[in-house]
Amino acid sequence: MSRPDDPIGFFDSGVGGLTILREAIKALPNEEIVYLGDTARLPYGNKSPSTIIRYTLENVSFLMERKIKLLIVACFTASSYALETLEERLSIPVIGVIQSGCDELIRTTQSGRVAVLGTSSTIRSGIIQSLIQTQAPNAAVFPIACPLFVPFIEEGLVDHPALKLIAKHYLDCLKTQEVDAALLACTHYPLIRTAIQEELGPGVKLVESAACCARKAKEWLFAKGLLNPGNGKPKHRFFASDDPEKFRRLTNQFFGAEITEIGVLPVVKNKNL
Repeated sequence: MSRPDDPIGFFDSGVGGLTILREAIKALPNEEIVYLGDTARLPYGNKSPSTIIRYTLENVSFLMERKIKLLIVACFTASSYALETLEERLSIPVIGVIQSGCDELIRTTQSGRVAVLGTSSTIRSGIIQSLIQTQAPNAAVFPIACPLFVPFIEEGLVDHPALKLIAKHYLDCLKTQEVDAALLACTHYPLIRTAIQEELGPGVKLVESAACCARKAKEWLFAKGLLNPGNGKPKHRFFASDDPEKFRRLTNQFFGAEITEIGVLPVVKNKNL
């Protein structure tokens, strides 16, 4: 049985999930956190579905050993392919980013003409496009794969001139489609929100799933009586599967708080749920 003082688990291929974590901490300031970035095997966006599922199960197994009470899959690619498997196998609830992002996108658009910006695997899965059109049958959806965004972000090159050229290469085609909202369907992409907004122009609203995920987590914990009532400073633990010093540096840069200690998680093969 889960207890109120058990932590919430977060999982992503790297630092992108920190955009979800940041909103969750605002909404749930008393909760302890365990965050895992699978930096040894990123990016997930160019991997096969079976590999994405295997990596996800291996890493979530590590989080489950930390007695988490709730899992937030802070990765669109993993949510696209592994969420259903996790829901079947775990004894705790799982919150993914896809439904939250789609809900927010549909609420935001006025014209029904929307873009979905994601990794190659996320776009190729078609899950987000299908979900949007199920909820809004008249929507015109323009999916754009942006595979080079994540490597730039993970290298900390969010202001590099080359990133602006890459953004133009990927997004220029949207300027003739009259979209009024774009879903950042990768939790890394909010970290380059400025470059994306500059390319799409002020008339396109950029939509993230972070705040919606945080609300869902808070609602579930409240309904189950599992909100942590503690008044002290909660303990947040961070783990990376490779290069913890680089992960620490990027975490401090993007998270907005000083993280001094990063645990190292060796990639453990054949150990999953």
